[in-house]
Amino acid sequence: MHVSIQTLQKLVDIRNYSAEQIAEMLTMVGLEIESQKSFEDDTILEVSVTPNRSDALSHYGIARELAAILQTRAKFSTPTVKELGGSSHDVAQVKIEAKKACPRYACRVIEGVEIKDSPEWLQKKLTSLGLKPINNVVDVTNWVLFERGQPLHAFDLNKLAKPNGRVLIQVRHALEDEVLTTLDGEKRKLLPSDLVIADAEKALALAGVMGGQNSEVDTSTKNILLESAYFASTGIRKTAKRLQMSTDSSYRFERGTDPNGVILALDRAAGLIQEIAGGKIRRGPVDVYPHIIEPIEVSLRPARLAMLSALPKSEIEPVKLRALFLGLGIETAGRAGHEALKFRIPTYRPDITEEIDLIEEAIRMIGFKHVPAELTSHQSAKENIIDLTLEKLEKEIKSFLSHLGFHESINYVFGSLSEYQKFGFEDPIRLQNPLGEEFSALRQSLIPGLLSNIRLNQRHGAKKLALFETGVLFDSKNEQGSKPNSKSISMTNMAPDAYANETLSLAGVMQDEDFYKLKGVLESLFERLRPSVCFKVPTNLPSYYHPGQSAELLLNDESVGFIGYLHPSFKEHAKDCIFELNLDKIKPYCLKTVTMQPLPKFPGIERDLALIVDEDILGGDILEVVHAFEPIQKILEDVSIFDVYQGKGIDKGKKSIAISIALRDKKRTLKENEVQPIVDELTEKLCKKLGATIRG
Repeated sequence: MHVSIQTLQKLVDIRNYSAEQIAEMLTMVGLEIESQKSFEDDTILEVSVTPNRSDALSHYGIARELAAILQTRAKFSTPTVKELGGSSHDVAQVKIEAKKACPRYACRVIEGVEIKDSPEWLQKKLTSLGLKPINNVVDVTNWVLFERGQPLHAFDLNKLAKPNGRVLIQVRHALEDEVLTTLDGEKRKLLPSDLVIADAEKALALAGVMGGQNSEVDTSTKNILLESAYFASTGIRKTAKRLQMSTDSSYRFERGTDPNGVILALDRAAGLIQEIAGGKIRRGPVDVYPHIIEPIEVSLRPARLAMLSALPKSEIEPVKLRALFLGLGIETAGRAGHEALKFRIPTYRPDITEEIDLIEEAIRMIGFKHVPAELTSHQSAKENIIDLTLEKLEKEIKSFLSHLGFHESINYVFGSLSEYQKFGFEDPIRLQNPLGEEFSALRQSLIPGLLSNIRLNQRHGAKKLALFETGVLFDSKNEQGSKPNSKSISMTNMAPDAYANETLSLAGVMQDEDFYKLKGVLESLFERLRPSVCFKVPTNLPSYYHPGQSAELLLNDESVGFIGYLHPSFKEHAKDCIFELNLDKIKPYCLKTVTMQPLPKFPGIERDLALIVDEDILGGDILEVVHAFEPIQKILEDVSIFDVYQGKGIDKGKKSIAISIALRDKKRTLKENEVQPIVDELTEKLCKKLGATIRG
């Protein structure tokens, strides 16, 4: 997009600024100047306009930006037209058949024009912008396009069909196999999806793209019909792309023009044509605009702007924001509640539809230089955990497990007393007036309900199910509580005076699945939620878990759950793997604030150790020794088990566990002669504490 500094000076006061300064100002608000060149006594800037900024594809649009930057007003005049003779409606009528593709179509009739070369000033203007002058009428339409951003087209009125003495302009979709020879001399085979401007007999132009030769303005033209319309961007884009036609008109219509700027551009062009080509403008435009497109209103919360941008409060005071937006033509429309301001968005800004768009505009116009290089945390420096409700934690868990192929179950909080007793719950809380035996007791685990869901789905042919549920467990009677009183129960008095001790739990079942796969699911979940949970040999395992194929989950040495196969006594579910987590205990350690770390500057060193230990020694025992070894803690980056082996070459009752240790210093490169003594000392510690030997 080329713009003339000389033209801009007529629209906004930039006399005290050089072309370089103007280029810098526009670039800093997102309208990058790719080049500038001199043309006689003018300077031409080439502006790179992003696809969403259709309003900036004109001198008016660029002038509006400069006025907002300089906190002044642009000098936009309303064009006046000297009308003579009869009404335009006596000569032309308009019918819009494709109303969605063309919400507005307007035209004027100008009679008695003289087609000739444009005056020198207009030719120079067009040439400086990279356009070739054609004749005075066509040149005016091109100039108004660059001036106001509204494409126009002029038809030779005498070449249009007049079946009843009047021209009937139809805005319709192309007929099957319809052909139009466009102004570039190419025959275009049209599709029913293409929008055309037609008279009563034939297509005259590809709407928004290019006119046809059959209605071209030439030296014999005396009367013209001047078109100004608003076309929906999607249809124009599809037609231009399919036919590989990119014109100044299609470029603007594809990005969105102003439906309420149609008449202003039409009158501006009609007045210029009358001035340089003569002729009489008939009274009134023919304007078909069945459904007026009104400006929308969008709310903006200054607090939200401050949070996203970290701009200082002094820059985003409501008074300043109103003045800032007014320079862009965005008017204040009152308030939306106590926290938000409401703004009326002009129709020449189709890119602004929601709050985040206004936030972007504010940051752009205030200046990116005012945005801090680093966003400050909204957490207190002492607080490392965000304010997380159980509701938010549940939502995060459900989303994560669902993405891993689990299906959520929702069961009643009560079930069968006899069923619960099978799971070892001897004294669940019983209901005084149950609907039946299957609803006679409050649950103390989610697992019975999930296994019931598995059985139900199995009977319907489902296999390899993975289910999870979050819900409240009623662990035992609350000695501090009281029995419910139906007359006084409310949301406010139940919580501190509940009859039962309640726990929020997460449980899951993977049907006929490997223990390590479910363990991997939980490890991924903990990685997402960020509590430091470890797996240990269980010390207080519930009776329904397999005693030799289960693990306990510990957080800060406190038990928070279990994972394992069901006890062999549950023959129908013997291969099903289950887990349970106490969300009340885990919640305070979840979703800790992540601190971004730079990539390491210095290389690390890796050491592998293969230890032969008694078969009852756990891999976790080895990792504990490594983590607790003080000399290595400052440079220990990671330690992991990569191999466990029993068999040939290993004595009976023994096993080999291989670990990999990654070491790195953040401030310098580690040297071999300082790392090896530490590794040797660690090896000695492992051998002494665990009775290990180094595998040869």
